[in-house]
Amino acid sequence: MNVQLRNEKKFDLDEQATLLFEEKEIPLSKQEWQQLADLLARSEYEHIIGGDASESHSVWVSRYFNDIESPEALNDLSRHVEAIVMSQKMRRFYQCFTGTDRLCLRRCQANRLQKDDYIGEHKDQDSSPDYLATIVFHFSDDYSGGRFQTSERQSYKPQAHMALVNNCSVPHQVTKVESGERLTLACFLSTSFAANKKPRSAFAIKE
Repeated sequence: MNVQLRNEKKFDLDEQATLLFEEKEIPLSKQEWQQLADLLARSEYEHIIGGDASESHSVWVSRYFNDIESPEALNDLSRHVEAIVMSQKMRRFYQCFTGTDRLCLRRCQANRLQKDDYIGEHKDQDSSPDYLATIVFHFSDDYSGGRFQTSERQSYKPQAHMALVNNCSVPHQVTKVESGERLTLACFLSTSFAANKKPRSAFAIKE
């Protein structure tokens, strides 16, 4: 469901768990979209086949922030990504669905899915109960399959330069990519800057 962004508008993620924003509604310039795309292209990816809740995946991941213990930047590219996605204008944008601009980027990663890759059903709060909302920026649309589906039977395939926001308490999955490549940047937002309350299992990596 597309939504119109207005400064005074507040979206309740408890009532509408998934939101879809078009490029014109997101306060990123074309230059910033390109800068993010360049950062994703320069990143190194590892093939992940299992997640925190023992769910199965087949997805190529490059991590910029993680909070296995406390939120931390993981590499030289992390701060460049953070400077764009956590700028003041983006914090004001996030406020329309989080209710605050005081937000922590607890986790941030690029996800590449190619033919036969998928993300199994999971709930983001299985990784951390402090996750509030995940915003997923989309960088490609020349692929088939790869639909974002929630446990509420909603299904989405955003276009490039769109963003999908999901309540982190809602189970979801990404269906198998049939052709092409699905490239996204997922930012896990929280109002908590504290250490992770939940022990994390190791990700399963395919050599």
